[in-house]
Amino acid sequence: MNDTAHKSSAVDEWRAGWRFVLLTAIAISFTPAVLPAYTIGVFVEPLHNAFGWGRGAIQTAILFSTGFGLAGGPLAGWMIERWGVRRTILYGIVGMALPIAACAEMTGWVRELYLFYALIAIVGAGAASVSWIFLIADRFEKSRGLALGVALSGTGVAAILLPRLAATGVDLWGWRGAYLGIAAFGLLVILPLCMLILPRHRLHGATPGSDDAPEQIATGLTLRQAVSGYRFWIIGGSTTAIYIAIGGLIPNIVPALKDKGLSTDEAVNIMSFFGISIIVGRIAVGGLVDRFWAPAIAAAVLVPAAIACFLFQFPLSFAGMAIVAMMIGVATGMEFDLVGFLVGRYFGLAHFARIFGRLYMFLALGAGIGPPAFGAAHDLTGSYNVLLTLSAGLLAASAIAFLFLGRYPDEREFQPAVNAAG
Repeated sequence: MNDTAHKSSAVDEWRAGWRFVLLTAIAISFTPAVLPAYTIGVFVEPLHNAFGWGRGAIQTAILFSTGFGLAGGPLAGWMIERWGVRRTILYGIVGMALPIAACAEMTGWVRELYLFYALIAIVGAGAASVSWIFLIADRFEKSRGLALGVALSGTGVAAILLPRLAATGVDLWGWRGAYLGIAAFGLLVILPLCMLILPRHRLHGATPGSDDAPEQIATGLTLRQAVSGYRFWIIGGSTTAIYIAIGGLIPNIVPALKDKGLSTDEAVNIMSFFGISIIVGRIAVGGLVDRFWAPAIAAAVLVPAAIACFLFQFPLSFAGMAIVAMMIGVATGMEFDLVGFLVGRYFGLAHFARIFGRLYMFLALGAGIGPPAFGAAHDLTGSYNVLLTLSAGLLAASAIAFLFLGRYPDEREFQPAVNAAG
């Protein structure tokens, strides 16, 4: 396809799908992987003061909210193919809000925290990133990378706003009121927007005649075919490594910066720089992978992030910490959309939701392991240095692994989907 045709097709995609990109950018903040990770750091001190829980114990909650994505990701993929993306997301938002609100009723038993955060992942599975990435991948083809980048840049906005939202709630109403405020944000802001904008039918799909019948029949590998290939495991293993490194660091940035002598306001300001870099990273990487080989772009982003993790161990000025945080933020700003882009290019769209749902298990595993590992390391050694060094190595290894994915398959290699069972 010539460049003019490419641009014309991309313009048509944006004209038809811009509102879904905008909605995703807003709603991605209220997902099981994003919201707990960007707010738990604010709750560390008040929960410790209220119940005496250590950082490791509190951060272990992320193991449940994100780690239970091992079940939540495939569940979301199944729900999308069975009920459609609209119903899946709406049920998920309500399912998330209820256990978040229940956190306000905790009585001092740390297992209550774990139970409620686990329910965020399971009952709120439909609101997970699996659903939002499917929505964008289904609506965009020629500019899929850029669309995913712009849509998921909302995680950068979340990095800026969610800690402030939680901190403001704690200041005004205490930690119990803050949890209720976050739940209200989901029910009173995110849910009505989704009801207004989400499409009632998918554009591409595996079979016509289902509850969410597609307008076009997609091509691609079945789930079984994808899992039997080496590319699935390279993407999955690399995703796990990235999320152990970055997913473990994100909820610990504020406590780590305060350990270095920064005030809460200074630490939150660093998080703002981090959030800005996520936005820049998502949009820049999204635009680049539409034009260049995505694994090479991934490697070019992950190597500087590895260096930044190593530098984070050392005493730096406020400006130095901001730069290091932004280097890590750029890598954070590509992970969701990169995996979604790679699934579409290497496996096709026919069973995108189910394949991505399985790969989400790797993301959940890494993101679930990382935060409690960082918190436990601090409790044992008084610092995060050992985990930061390990994180640098994991990011560098992931950069190398992506380069073994090889060329994109030609779409003519894919067969039309026969059924949704895959």
